[in-house]
Amino acid sequence: MPLTLDNETLERFAQQLDKAGKIVILSHMNPDGDAVGSALACYHWLSDSFYAGRQQPQLSVVLPHSCPSDALYLPGSDTIISADKDRELSERLIDEADLILGVDFNEASRILPLDEALQRSNAVKLMVDHHHNQNRQLFPTVIAVPDLSSTCELLYWIFTQIIGDSSIDDKVARCLYHGINTDTGTFAYACEDPSLYEAVAALMHHPLNAAEVHNRLFNSYSLCKMRILGFLLNQRLRIFEEQHFAYFYITEKELNQMGGTPEDLEGLVNYTLMMETIHVGVFVKETEGKVRLSFRSKKDFNVNQFAKRHFGGGGHNQASGATSPFDFDTTIKVLEENMLKELKAYYQ
Repeated sequence: MPLTLDNETLERFAQQLDKAGKIVILSHMNPDGDAVGSALACYHWLSDSFYAGRQQPQLSVVLPHSCPSDALYLPGSDTIISADKDRELSERLIDEADLILGVDFNEASRILPLDEALQRSNAVKLMVDHHHNQNRQLFPTVIAVPDLSSTCELLYWIFTQIIGDSSIDDKVARCLYHGINTDTGTFAYACEDPSLYEAVAALMHHPLNAAEVHNRLFNSYSLCKMRILGFLLNQRLRIFEEQHFAYFYITEKELNQMGGTPEDLEGLVNYTLMMETIHVGVFVKETEGKVRLSFRSKKDFNVNQFAKRHFGGGGHNQASGATSPFDFDTTIKVLEENMLKELKAYYQ
């Protein structure tokens, strides 16, 4: 059945949008398909439907890092402003905004290096997200459904409940479908709710070219990314069959030696779960001077709680992430010791 959202919150959300003169749509660092898709879907829905027939505010999409190459086909991707290319402009737009719409993140630490600009801004702040533990002091108005498939699915229900099905045009549909595909791994996980398939069925009435979307997301690895995957499988894969656990790791020096970028590492954590006996997989990667972890689970073991408990991270029960407070070697040690201990207890 359709996902029904609180009418009072939606009315407040719409009223605040009505009053805005300068809007910045903001999403998280190292943006994935759900981040880009949700930000661009908001951009098109606001400009083409919500403000249709009346004076429109200045709309900007700002990201901490550049749009990933597999999302460059999305309508409006060429309008995105990223802090890694123009930090001064990104911060100025945030400073000048009278409304900031945050999508697909729950905390200022998820938008480094734009966190300080967001925190000092006096703009009205709205958040749409599908993670746990939203910062409601930073974002007083929040529409959140934790563990929903994606922010893009949530936006579909928001858009249609505020205006109706007619507000989903071809551009909005393409952006939403891209994000849903990314965050569900083409409907491989986070996809048990019937509301997801109702939303997707409605989006399929638009010319999406679903096969093209799948190929862009999952069949478009660069030669460099394939070589990195080979390196990880051959030299950086640790397997603990008794605990049903495996992880990859790569240092920034190794990545640079292969000519790779952080984007080349996206999605590779999923390969740890392709082994039948492995239920929990992790990828530890050092990029841009930070140690980051991606967690995945295909059973009931809650990687969200593990990431939060040991690394201050978070996300979803079966897919989570964290930026480690430790150096690379310590991160590996903390991960391995605690994961093996907790999985041993879990399987007893």
